[in-house]
Amino acid sequence: MHIDFAIIDTDINEKQAKENCIQAIECGVNSITVPFYLLKTCKYLIEKTQTELSCFIDFPLGISDIKTRSYAVRQAIIYGANVIDISMPQNLAANRKYDKIRDDIKNIKDICSEKNIKIRYVLEYRLFDHRCLKKICEIFDVLDIQYAFPSTGFFIDNLADNLIAGSFLHQNSKEINIICSGNFWLEKHFNIVNKSGIYGLRCFCPKIICNFKQFLAKQKQGY
Repeated sequence: MHIDFAIIDTDINEKQAKENCIQAIECGVNSITVPFYLLKTCKYLIEKTQTELSCFIDFPLGISDIKTRSYAVRQAIIYGANVIDISMPQNLAANRKYDKIRDDIKNIKDICSEKNIKIRYVLEYRLFDHRCLKKICEIFDVLDIQYAFPSTGFFIDNLADNLIAGSFLHQNSKEINIICSGNFWLEKHFNIVNKSGIYGLRCFCPKIICNFKQFLAKQKQGY
């Protein structure tokens, strides 16, 4: 299972961010996602590891215009990101402007393709109805977007609801990889996630990642 550690706290200082990233790396995360201002701080931490470094773009609302989003993506790549976590343009989705969503995604993909950068789209399933989410999945398929999060994680998010939303997205796309971003911290949550068959998991606390890793190790040993 792909495990991502993300920092979304706007008041975290660089020292604490660095300590959290080091702990997450020691716990064996596959990727770390940070806002732009922490890219420099975190870049050198992963240089000798296989950990991917992703940058949030237009997070969490996705309300910037195409030029602003494009510029942010280019800057993130220059400063060391090899993955981009970009929010779905929520204003466009809310108004069902699918042509503009398609143009936006194509533009971002063209930029990332130049440098072989992975793109992961961040949705907010509670803001869009099923018809809208299904249409977004169709656009993802056409433009070969392979990774998505059901929600931003910026709000309290029930794990079961997040997994259900993720399952809906997966079922309505060809092969999109869903990374669960619901809140989890107890062993019963670990068990649910482990049995869900989800591609990946996003966590905002390195300690919980370590606990989850220990849980997986015990499951593998048959405990």
